[in-house]
Amino acid sequence: MGQLEDMSVFVRIVEAGGIGKAADQLGVAKSGISRRLTALESRLGASLITRTTRSSTLTTIGREYYERAVKLLGDVSE
Repeated sequence: MGQLEDMSVFVRIVEAGGIGKAADQLGVAKSGISRRLTALESRLGASLITRTTRSSTLTTIGREYYERAVKLLGDVSE
């Protein structure tokens, strides 16, 4: 998938409150969502979400990327 789709998945993760919840909402495997996030972070060269077994927290860069992604996706949908 493309960069916009990866960006959209990232936004869903943030808004859903985690990878598992985003996977449930999208109807896909949690591992697939996790791989997409890892690929996005690798492509950007930055960690967007700090993940532990029990929680995930946006990094400062992740927060900035989220704000830009929401705006960009909104612009694209118009």
